[in-house]
Order: sequence, then structure tokens, then C-alpha cells
Amino acid sequence: MSDLRSAFRQLAKAPGFAVVALLTLALCIGANSAIFSVVNAILLKPYPFPDSGQLVYLTNTYPLIGLARAGVSIPDYLDRRAGVTSLAESAVFSGVSLNLADTGTPEQVNALMASPSLFPMLQVSPLMGRTFTDVDARPDATKTVVLSYSLWQAHFAGSAAVVGRDIRLNGEPFMVIGVMPADFYFPSLRAQLWIPFVFSDKQKSDDERGNEYSTMVGRLKPGATIAQAQRQTDEIQRRNAERLPAEKPFWVSSGFGGIVTGFLEQNVESVRAMLWLLQGGVMAALLIGCANVANLLLARASARERELAIRSALGAGRGRLFRQLITESLVLFVIGGALGLVVALWSISAMGAFGFAAMPRGFGVQLDAQVFLFTFACALVTGLAFGALPAWVATRGNTADALKDAGARATAGRRHLWLRSALVVSEIALSLMLLATAGLLLKSFERLHDVSPGFAPENVLTAQFTLPAAKYSTPEKQAAFCDGLVARLGALPGVISAGLTSTLPFSGQNSQGSYAIVGYMPPAGQPAPHGMIRHVSPDYFRALGIPLLRGRRFGRQDTAAAEKVVVIDRVLADRYWPGADPIGQRIDRNGDGKNPDYRTIIGVVAPVKNGNLEENVTKETLYFPLAQLPVRNLTLVVKTATAAASLVAPVRETVLGLDPEQPVFDLKTMDARLDETLAKRRAPMLLLGIFSGIALLLAALGVYGVLAFSVGQRQQEIGIRMALGAQRADIVGLILRQGVILVVLGVALGLAGYFALSRVIGQLLYGVAPTDLATLLLAPAILALVALGACLIPARRATRLDPLGALRSE
Repeated sequence: MSDLRSAFRQLAKAPGFAVVALLTLALCIGANSAIFSVVNAILLKPYPFPDSGQLVYLTNTYPLIGLARAGVSIPDYLDRRAGVTSLAESAVFSGVSLNLADTGTPEQVNALMASPSLFPMLQVSPLMGRTFTDVDARPDATKTVVLSYSLWQAHFAGSAAVVGRDIRLNGEPFMVIGVMPADFYFPSLRAQLWIPFVFSDKQKSDDERGNEYSTMVGRLKPGATIAQAQRQTDEIQRRNAERLPAEKPFWVSSGFGGIVTGFLEQNVESVRAMLWLLQGGVMAALLIGCANVANLLLARASARERELAIRSALGAGRGRLFRQLITESLVLFVIGGALGLVVALWSISAMGAFGFAAMPRGFGVQLDAQVFLFTFACALVTGLAFGALPAWVATRGNTADALKDAGARATAGRRHLWLRSALVVSEIALSLMLLATAGLLLKSFERLHDVSPGFAPENVLTAQFTLPAAKYSTPEKQAAFCDGLVARLGALPGVISAGLTSTLPFSGQNSQGSYAIVGYMPPAGQPAPHGMIRHVSPDYFRALGIPLLRGRRFGRQDTAAAEKVVVIDRVLADRYWPGADPIGQRIDRNGDGKNPDYRTIIGVVAPVKNGNLEENVTKETLYFPLAQLPVRNLTLVVKTATAAASLVAPVRETVLGLDPEQPVFDLKTMDARLDETLAKRRAPMLLLGIFSGIALLLAALGVYGVLAFSVGQRQQEIGIRMALGAQRADIVGLILRQGVILVVLGVALGLAGYFALSRVIGQLLYGVAPTDLATLLLAPAILALVALGACLIPARRATRLDPLGALRSE
């Protein structure tokens, strides 16, 4: 307790030192806590069900045709459910959109068709009622639904009476059998309700293989591993290849198989590397800040050398003095950590602007027990590490010498200088690594931002909707709604063109399939043609601004009764008709040789990026006329002459005017969709830029502190030089040389450290090499200029010393 009281007294005696040190620590520890709250929420925190770390995905893969991960078919699921004995339980689910028109304005809700085994596998129980049983998944069973807590509260006011009553989904009655707890979500917060996944006999047959619109998830048995589950999955595929010889050639040529991956690992794989880089960057800023505080502590130790010498002479041992100094450091760092929590709380509320909430599981970013523990650990570890160095140096001096020289200056000054210089060199090195990385991320982002997606996203509004099967049961009814909707939208003021598509770029949707080309036989061992599949209305290409390169687009004449046609992209044309005209060539849409669907190529359009701007379009795309192949899940694409967002209300009213029970959802401009794909790069880039700026400032303060301390220690030497005729320029050069040495050593060490990590950083860049010469020259130049400015202040101070006063003080 006496050490604690002494620590607080010492801080009170030096308020300037305390304020500077505490602000530095609060900023650096707070930034670390804020970023760790993001890393913890997205990458580390378990899901809200028991032993979520045991959950795995079992997905299909076709690596030889460029499809690294696909869904599973119902036969795949049934095979693996029975044959992967490493699983204690498994389930299958598929996302669907349903129209909820129970009360008031109809609304689109995100639902999950799930096998009855889902909730038992997750080991969760409902808040009210029950979950599904096998009886609910029979084709003749009463339709049932389980509600999420949020939907229950929003639409049914949290009434317990909702359990047992019917609600209308897609125009059909579904009986509510349960409500899930408030903290439950699966697989994400988007799922608002769950309905049973009903398998027909056809879906369970081998004919259904390849129809992969579902997702399989399982729970490993205690002690089982992903590697064991993978081996068993591979064995199932080997047996199926022997049992189904007709499928084997395609499976071999496409590399078909199953992949087992961790549930959390797969969900966050797109942001993991960038978030860890961000955490590493803010940790580097923390080390720089702590090095600055350690330098302040060294300066304090020099000023207190007489005090420590007197205490030592009175009988205090080195261990006792060390304990007091380390206690003072810990008090300083712990208070800094407490203030850091305030900074973190403010930072988390401000980070919404950086787009973290849009990342997988980003909604869970908050200050929780793990973040508090991390903050305390940061304060404790850095307090011990960076407090021990000054304490050790301060307590190893000679007491007699300190008492003799205490009247003029601290004898430990020169002894401390090497340690302070080493800390500053480390600060400069870390600052350079941060600055170079931030610069490369900025350059990479600019390159990516300038990439064309293959279409014109400006002034384009998009909206999704799903036509209920019960109400739009025939292709004719679906076509009538679509034609009427496009006609009405086209008549709205400001609308240039309006189209429909089954799969919109940058919406998270995708659809792929195999096909055949008439007259083309793949070489032995080569896979059959495989491409992206899109169903579009005639004006879709104009609305999205996809350039026509050859032939024609779809027209009103391409009806269900007309010749079957297809439009392809340049990737497909160049792959199978290099240097030739593909117009008039024919493909078989089904490609299985059993039920041919021959279509004539009438046009070639430019390739379009689908998932993100980084992707290299190597997979071909085939467009089919919606009138000939109608689908119920569609997206509106409306090109406007004015701001697209201004048409949100008119588009919604137009749809409801055509069908009062048909909602639209996910209304966004195309620019907004592209912007969302850049969020995972923008946030780390901006934050690393901020951290590198802070690190640069702290490094400059460190250089200034060391040189100012050096000038104070070298007053006699400077006085003698000036008395012997040294000019002001000579004194400035003397001090600057010392600063330049620190900067050169720091830059060299920083470049070495950066190159050691460049391979990792290179994986996060687009369109720029990790060894980009311009950036790697600019970063040291900026650092050198800032450090030079920091050197000039103590250098000018040295030139203003009075030679006689400096000599007299010695």
C-alpha cells in the first residue's frame, strides 16, 4: 500500500508528465481495445449455441472448373449424414424469401428451410412452443413455422398467443409452433423465421445430384476432427463414383468432391486476414506509444536520481527501489488502460461509419467481458514490460557518484541515452512499417476503386422480389406479372429503361451450371463446359449498361413460342470460338444428353464481374430470355435519368399497384452495392492510415525527446565548442547528425521488418506489388521529413545556449 500511495504522490508532483503519459496510453490502449472488440466479435467469439466450435460445413467443390465451393444436393446430404460417422448430428438448410402478408403492408422476410435436425444439432431450445419434428417435414403435414425473436416482437408485439395460430406466408397458412430466444440466430441475423425442409422422393433420388442449392452443416462428435470427417467424405465420394459410372467422367474431369471446413472459419474467411492486419497495426501503434512513455519514465528517473540515491544511502535496497518504480509504472499504465476503455467506447460508436457492421457477425461489436480483460492485460503487460526497463536502469547506478554530481545534473544521463535512443529507433522502425503498409493499402484501394465492373452502375436502382408459387403457379402468370411490371416501371418519370434478372451482380447471389456445345466434344479428361447462368428480360442489358459486342440482345419477339435463344459473354466466345463468330452456333442448356434444350446464340456481351471488383472474370456467363425460362426469384434493375434513390417509393408503389400482396425488398442503388463490396478494404485502409499518422507523430515526439535530452546532457560540451569558435551551423549539424543516425537506423530496421512481412501483406493487395518502389521510397521520405522537423527544435535550442552560462553550470 505504501508503494501505491507513493506512486500517486509522484504522479501528482509531475502533472505535466502524468497528463502526456496518460493521454498517450489512453489513445493507444483504447484504439487496441476498439479494434480487438471487432476482431473478437467477428473472428473469436463463439456462436450463441453450445460448443459452436464443433460445427462444420460440408460443401461440394469442383476445382477443375473454377468452382471452389458449391452447395450440396439432397442426395449428397443424405449420403454424408449416414456415412460421415465423425458427426454426432447434421442438418441441411436453404435460404428462401417469403411474402409475409399477415397484417398491414406486405413484407418480404428472409426465411430458412431447415431439416428437423437443425435445432437439436445446434442444441438450442425455443423460448416458447417447440421446434420441428420429422412429422412436420412430411409432404402431407400441416405447414409450420418457427419465428425469430425479432420478428415476433416487430410483427406480433411479443404476444404469447401467436403460438398455435396461423400466419400467411406466400399466400398460404403456416401454423406458428415456436419462437426462438432473443440471442439466437442462424446462420446469420438475416434469417427471420424457419420452416421445415420437405424432401420429395424425386429430391432424394440420384437424378437430383448436381442440383446444389442447399447447405449442409454438422456437429463433430467429442474427440472427432475435421481431418477424420474429410477422410470419410472422400470415401463416400469414391463409393459413389463406383456405384454411378455414368456420373464418374464428369466428377473426375471437374475434380468433384466434398470439403469439410469449420463453421466459423468459413463464415469469416473473407475478412480474417484484413482484420488481423488491422489488429497488428494498432498493436504496433501501442508499442510506439509505450516506448514514448518509457522514454518519459527514463527522463523522470534521471531527474529523480538524487532522490533514489538518498533513499539507497538510507538503507533502501535495489529491489525495494525497483518495486517502487515498477509500481509507479503499473499505476500509470492501469489508469491509462481505464481511460482507454472510455476511448474504446467512443471509438466503437464512431466505427459504424467504417462499415464493420456490414461484415460477417459485425453486429456483435461491443465492449464485453473479453474486451475488458484484453484491455486490462494490455495495460498490465505493457506496464510491466515498459516500466521495468526504466526501473532497472534507474536502480543500477552508483549511489556515491550520484550524490556527488547531483548538484548539477544527473549522472545517469549518458547511461540512459543509449536506451532512449534504442527505443526511438524501434519507434521509427514500427512507424515505417505502418506507414508503408497503409500507403500500399491506399494505392491498392485506389486501383480497385477504378476497376470497371463491366457495366454502368451510375443511376441504377435495384430491388428484389419473389413471386409466390401458389399465386403464380404457371409460366404464363409469371410472365404476365413481369411484363406488366416492366411496362409500368418504364412509364415512370425519369426512368430510361427497366429490366429483370434472376441473379444480380454484387448482390451475393450466384447460379452456375453445366451445358454442352453442339459439335464440340471436350478432350479426354477435360470437364464439360460450365458457366454462370442468368435469366433476364429484354431491357436488362440496357438498364445495367452491359455493352453489346456482337449480334443482338433479346427482344419482345423472343417469347416462349419463338425460337429458343441465348446470349453469351465474350469469355465464352473466346474460349470456344477464338477468332470466329459464334452467332448462329447452338448450345444444349441441359448438357446431360438426356433432355436436350438446344438454343441458338444471337448475341455476345461484355463480361461482368459478379462477386467483387477484385475477381478476374474467367468463368463464362450465359443469358437466357426470361420469357422462355421464367423464374420466381427476381431482381428489378431500373436505369434513371436522375438520382436513382429518388425512385424508391415510386418503384415500391408500382409493384403494390400491380399486386397489393407483393412486396419488394433490398432496394439499393447499384453504386451502393459496389460500395458494400469495398467496405472490407476501406475500413482497414482508413484505420491503418489513422494509426500510421499517430505512430508518425509519436515517433517524431520520440526523436524530439531524445535530442532534447541529449542537448540538456551536453550543455558543457556545446558551451566549450561555442567558446572555441564553433558557429551556429556547426552546433545545428552536431545535433542533426545524432538525429539522422537514429532515423537511418530506424528506417533500415523498419524496411527489414517490412520485407520480412511483405509476402503476407501482398496477399491483401490488388493491382500493386508489396515491393512497390514508389511507396517504399515515399514512406521513408515522409518519415525523414517529419523526423527532421522534430530534430530542428532541440538543434535551435542548442544554438541559443549561453557559452559562459553553460560552462559556469558545470
